[in-house]
Amino acid sequence: MPAFTPITIYLNHRSMLVASIPDAETALQQPWPFMDKPSRLEAIRMVEECLAGHCSHQAAFAAFEAAASEQGLLKQKPPSVGLRKFDGVAEDLL
Repeated sequence: MPAFTPITIYLNHRSMLVASIPDAETALQQPWPFMDKPSRLEAIRMVEECLAGHCSHQAAFAAFEAAASEQGLLKQKPPSVGLRKFDGVAEDLL
């Protein structure tokens, strides 16, 4: 199965790295804040369809990412040191 650019979600008070359809399947089996939200149920369906060979990996992963985003589970990385410096320079120019 193809790997994707990993995303990190924060679920059940811990970080979880999701980089593949099996990772997404595992994450979807965990307790989510809103278990019956339509986007989560759609992600489960899409992942199952993908594993059965009836849906593309990209579509299933996108459905998972959308469901995680809707429930506020995507963990944002803080900006790198270089990016913070660049932001400071840009602010000085304005």
